[in-house]
Amino acid sequence: MVNRAVLMKDTYLYYLRNYYRSKSFYLMFFISVVVAILLTYLSFRYINDLSTFISRAHLNLTGSHVNELALAYLWGFILSNLPVFASVFFGSPAISSEIESKTAFHIFTLPIPRIVLLLGKFFASVSVTILIVITYSVIQMAVFYYLFGEVIPQIFSSILLTFVFVFAISAVTFLISSIFNKNTYAYISVLIIYLLVLNAATIVIELLYKTVPYYLLNQAASITYRVFINLTFGITTVAANPAPAGYSSMISNALIMFLYFLIALGITVVLFERKEVK
Repeated sequence: MVNRAVLMKDTYLYYLRNYYRSKSFYLMFFISVVVAILLTYLSFRYINDLSTFISRAHLNLTGSHVNELALAYLWGFILSNLPVFASVFFGSPAISSEIESKTAFHIFTLPIPRIVLLLGKFFASVSVTILIVITYSVIQMAVFYYLFGEVIPQIFSSILLTFVFVFAISAVTFLISSIFNKNTYAYISVLIIYLLVLNAATIVIELLYKTVPYYLLNQAASITYRVFINLTFGITTVAANPAPAGYSSMISNALIMFLYFLIALGITVVLFERKEVK
């Protein structure tokens, strides 16, 4: 048991070094900082116009923190997309690249259990993604403290829920990577599934059953910004609740994302254990 724990730590640190030294990490880090800077500019530029925008959108929002919550909703919406693109960079090639580049011939023959290799790489991928999320969030909190003199508690709830989403989307991405033997197929499949298939499924289910499919990963992930304004986009209507999403919604959506993490990672372990290099 001790030896396996040591192997897990060494494997994790090895892949963590590989990730944060990679061009993909620096690119994602650069993108997150640039996006945060653009949002910072918009925050300073339009802070006094938020009330006008809210009234024009016919959103019945009232309270002392309306401007702060509306601005945080925008930051949170962008934040929810960072783990998706980070998972494409870090998770899509995680397994498929080992097969395509033939490095699996050397890795699979090492005296290390495959599950240790997989989990070490998975948690390294999650770690660098969380680092990117934290960088973006620190900039957001600094901007909000400067503008409003405080950081509302919902921001911390949003960050914690984003961490859960990072585990879920990373696990799904590793699962897709374990299916394909070429990086290109894994990259494209992740984007198509999350950005097209899940959104299309949402539309179909809403049209047929007149309900929002909160059990889909993209819908569960929306809790990361609905903690600010419980704004739900339907097919023909926009429903806005002036009160942020409550703790029951946070817990239920977090549990849905956690289930995606457990199921996707479990299937990935099984597939990886049976993976053959040809």
